Amino acid sequence: MSLYAEKVKLTQMILNIESKRLIEKIKNLIKTEQADLWDELHDDVKAEVELAVKELDNGGGIPNEQVMKKYEKWLKK
Repeated sequence: MSLYAEKVKLTQMILNIESKRLIEKIKNLIKTEQADLWDELHDDVKAEVELAVKELDNGGGIPNEQVMKKYEKWLKK
């Protein structure tokens, strides 16, 4: 099964959850996994990411639509 299909399946499962406690556990798991990834990054990479976030916060960057249009020929299968 593709990663996309797995995400769709997981999303459907989450949408069917009625327990707030379980939703909080899932949120905490995701936060923990993301935090672990950040901790594993080299300091130079962290600095570049932080710089990019600041640029985006200040209105910099290129809109996703513009990037996708520019590189669409490489994204097609």
